[in-house]
Amino acid sequence: MNSWNMHFLIMGSLEVNNLIIVESENDKFFIERLIECSNVGSINVQCICEFECLEGMNNLNKKLEEIKFDKYNKVGIILDADKEGIDKRINFINNTLKNVCDDVNITEINKLEKSSKLDVDFVCYIMHVNGYGELETVLKSIKKSDSFFADCLESWRECLKNNGKDISDKEFDKLYINNYIRFDTCSKLEQKHASKYCGLKYAMKKDIWDLDSSILYDLKEFLKLLAS
Repeated sequence: MNSWNMHFLIMGSLEVNNLIIVESENDKFFIERLIECSNVGSINVQCICEFECLEGMNNLNKKLEEIKFDKYNKVGIILDADKEGIDKRINFINNTLKNVCDDVNITEINKLEKSSKLDVDFVCYIMHVNGYGELETVLKSIKKSDSFFADCLESWRECLKNNGKDISDKEFDKLYINNYIRFDTCSKLEQKHASKYCGLKYAMKKDIWDLDSSILYDLKEFLKLLAS
């Protein structure tokens, strides 16, 4: 074996292979875009389920059970805070991890905790704005293009309330981001092929998000931990 091939063999053996588990494909698109623009290197990102977010412990359980932990040095888990808040989501993660290892207790976001049993460092991040919310709450806070169509949903929501109806913050934020992407930031031509060009996967390639926002600081710190 020549010295050139030996060099790559050694470098390959030293390569750090880390994993991030997210709730949905939309989370995956967002995190991969943030990894790219943050220039922190390559990290494997996998989602718990194909489209919808976490419904209960079973989905995360199944994902953890299928992971071959000997492939990874670090495993990060990202869940939405939703209305439960950060601490309850961390407890949720700890309770779920007990099914694959009983020697890890995560106490806060962005803090590595070692499982000697699996020889893996675990770390978590909870997606939120001011302690609550989810991906769409974050996206709503970092949008940077005009959002006339999306903003008009506020009047629609007020109309619902005046007529004894209501919609949850979670549902509203999803509608807001869908309208922002499809009607505020998609061209007329793109709207004719909305399934391809007016979804979050394509929208993450556009300059319609403030990816330098301070709201993303802790999340970027999380990514740095997984990239090292």
